[in-house]
Amino acid sequence: MIKFSIDKKQKEHNEEGQPWYDTKEGILNSLKSFPDLVQMIEERHTAGYCRNERLNQFYVLGRYWLDSCGNCCKAQGFIPKEQFADIPDVLTKDEFWDFIKKHQEDKELMISFVLQSDMPLPNITCPVCGKGWDIQNCHDTVVWHKTDAISLTDFVGKTLGQVKQHYNQLTNAIYRMQSDILIRNDRFIDLSPKYPKPEHDWQKRIVKNQNGWVSEKDGITDDYVIQKGDEGFFNIWAYYHGVCNREHLEKTEEQEFRKIFEKAGFQDIRMSAILNQYCGCDHCAPWFNVNTEFGTITIGWRKRVINIDWSKVEEASQACGEFPKPNIISLFADEDVTKGQAYIHAWGWEKAQDYLSRIHSHLAS
Repeated sequence: MIKFSIDKKQKEHNEEGQPWYDTKEGILNSLKSFPDLVQMIEERHTAGYCRNERLNQFYVLGRYWLDSCGNCCKAQGFIPKEQFADIPDVLTKDEFWDFIKKHQEDKELMISFVLQSDMPLPNITCPVCGKGWDIQNCHDTVVWHKTDAISLTDFVGKTLGQVKQHYNQLTNAIYRMQSDILIRNDRFIDLSPKYPKPEHDWQKRIVKNQNGWVSEKDGITDDYVIQKGDEGFFNIWAYYHGVCNREHLEKTEEQEFRKIFEKAGFQDIRMSAILNQYCGCDHCAPWFNVNTEFGTITIGWRKRVINIDWSKVEEASQACGEFPKPNIISLFADEDVTKGQAYIHAWGWEKAQDYLSRIHSHLAS
């Protein structure tokens, strides 16, 4: 849950009698180390969310906004620190906007913040380089979130509390369980009707526990003893440095694309990464020019499909005086997908390999 302030009248800045995490001096002191900074952010979050304290607002490191509700928000787009190297590390709300007005040179500026800091915990390290973060680079993060059902075989006989403690100590990512979905086991599957006397058709199709998940509502506490076959449900947040993230994306995607080209029959494969031709965000991998024995094929993810472009192959053939007949696109006449004269969209790895196999067979014939 995210808290917003909808008060028409904003709280005036007042530090008299305020706790350390709500004073300019306290915020400045928290910048002595990264763990201190994280602790300050957590203290403000607890104050705002658990004790409903209305807090003073501060702008920190030229990249973050500490709002009145306990959120730490990260600047996006226009980053004050990147535009004004001399911006002080801590400014009150009024000081920040006075600074911006003074330095904006009569230009209209749009500064936006997202409602998360994307800061890792002090013990978290980047999976690629194995290094962590500090005050100077704590903003340099790309966060990947996923959920996963993890086998708890190694914890049989131990308590759920001990499982949580183990995962809390890992440094490659942040692992969190949630109270409404904790443990899965086939022994918890219950296919008896949830509504013994259904009044609607949809109620007839609902069973008590089709997948075998149980939660705190089912009596699962930290004292629960892990049994054989148990799985735990985890939210996982992994943090990468920006450069490491690009390196990771390029490496993993190159491996996957190389596999499907090899399985499709191509022999001479040389790959070079190019900018993603559809989306340039931190979570979208680069595309690749794949030089093969028949010419260059451009390939890459375009949202949920893989774009395969063989226009350079046909250009090379025509330059050599060769005109493949029928054209490659005719191989996909029965495919109900987006396609053009020299490209086609494949829904997933398996379909992409199928299309590449057809192209290879055609070119090799």
